[in-house]
Amino acid sequence: MNSEHNPVAQLVSQIQQKWIADIAPNEHIKWVRWVIKPEQARLYEGFLRLESSSHGSIPDIPVVLLTSFQDSKVHSKMLIKDWLNNFEKDEKIQENIKNGKLELAWDIAYFKEELQKDDIDFNALLIELLGSFQKSLPDTEQHLVLSLLPYTIQSTQNYNDWMDTLLAIGLPDKVRFMVFDHIPENYFEPIQIKYKDVAKSLLVDLDLDGATKKIALSGDPNDPELQFRECMLEMGNSAVKNNRKRLHLWGEKGLEVTQKTGNKASFASAHTVYAGMLFNFKEFDTIDKLLQRAMTIAKQGISSGDESVKPIHLQTYGFMAASKQHQNEAETATDLFCQQAELAISYRMVQQALTAYMTAYTLIKKKNASRHREIVAKAYNFARTLTPEELKTSPIGHIALEHHSLSNPEVQRKIDSFMTELENKNWKEQLQIQEQNLKTSVST
Repeated sequence: MNSEHNPVAQLVSQIQQKWIADIAPNEHIKWVRWVIKPEQARLYEGFLRLESSSHGSIPDIPVVLLTSFQDSKVHSKMLIKDWLNNFEKDEKIQENIKNGKLELAWDIAYFKEELQKDDIDFNALLIELLGSFQKSLPDTEQHLVLSLLPYTIQSTQNYNDWMDTLLAIGLPDKVRFMVFDHIPENYFEPIQIKYKDVAKSLLVDLDLDGATKKIALSGDPNDPELQFRECMLEMGNSAVKNNRKRLHLWGEKGLEVTQKTGNKASFASAHTVYAGMLFNFKEFDTIDKLLQRAMTIAKQGISSGDESVKPIHLQTYGFMAASKQHQNEAETATDLFCQQAELAISYRMVQQALTAYMTAYTLIKKKNASRHREIVAKAYNFARTLTPEELKTSPIGHIALEHHSLSNPEVQRKIDSFMTELENKNWKEQLQIQEQNLKTSVST
């Protein structure tokens, strides 16, 4: 990861050096805010993973929690719960403790007992836990950094309130919080301003696009695969800059490069990528022609026994459906999504089939109620044929909930029976809460 020749590793090193220069020497800093662009999130996740391993370079010890933020009244309790669960399930830590390689004079039983009580100030308990854990570290001079990277945040204002409460109470000695904020929203700027004496915001100028391009274009310049990657990058840049003429130039070059390879999958893929870029310009006549050609090429590959063409064959249906959807041809788009689902079933790509069915019935829901009901039932009946392992990673719950809302009492009883056995008797309520939380998180 620290290879000087790896462009992404160089960016992570910039993040590390920023922490080492601006945070590590300053004992008084309790709250650290990384101000990042949303597309850089994966890079910072990589930084956290690296620092959580033996290859980290910052002197502090980060502990990463992904706990979703629901409400300031319960967040500290949820963090404590996840901390305890993660600690007990961390096989490496438990093995090191067992073998005597790691000594942690930390009373986990106490915090488990306190967590079960109702009359507890969980904000204070979280602070107590962090202080207790830091003091149990092999090197008690090291800072413990609670790195907060929630899956979802129901309300950024409420999240600000929660952080305000914790900082007002006061974090223990050698304990810090690390949070992530987005440009240009700057959701957590009020905390930075209010606690400027102990808070620090970090912004690193990272050329992620440049690093990605260096990786994509590393290798033999005569390699058709590398040449096509260059075409895709340049098409993307042209689309961002709204340069239609340049996009067509690189799109046609991509077709030429892949046609010379004789590889049907690559040639068909070049057509779909080119078409996809043109959605920005709403050139639907050109898009539809490119996609039709991609479909023809893919079918030629399938007929010749080329299994590698199957994914792009399936994907092309999705692009064709999206094109018709953008052209307000909902019925045609629904037909194509359903055809995509049926093709996915024939290829035994079950998750893709269910996703296509869900897209189809969501699209047609407000335009054709009977068709909507028909596709929902088809999706549910197909999902019922999956293995238990396949069902675990499928969206069966959401499909079942939709089917349940459209069915008569007899069918509802059958759905309840199936889903209760698969999940539990509260499956409907749990899914309804999930869907409501998702809607809330999207709207905030």
